[in-house]
Amino acid sequence: MADVDEALRLIKAAKSSLNDQTGNTNRDLSKASQIFDIIRQLQDSATDNELAIEDIRRRVIGRGFTEDEMWSTIKEYDEYGVWFTSGENTRLTFVEMDDLSDMDID
Repeated sequence: MADVDEALRLIKAAKSSLNDQTGNTNRDLSKASQIFDIIRQLQDSATDNELAIEDIRRRVIGRGFTEDEMWSTIKEYDEYGVWFTSGENTRLTFVEMDDLSDMDID
């Protein structure tokens, strides 16, 4: 049942990110989603799809979240295949959609 709840939360979060331009207020306000939004904003302003974990940590903690909450979110979205960490957890790299096009999905 927890997997179903998590899937529904992710669908809601995805829909809310699509509705950002229309001002829809049905946003997922979980800590993980808020931290994901912070990291996504950092990535949007980056020149490539890789971020320094230290930059993420400063921004997330500056917004009032803990380092444990940040790592929990990083692990969660790593498991979903959104990004991965490298360099002994010093870098976070977003998976690009082009990387997924080569995958066989049945």
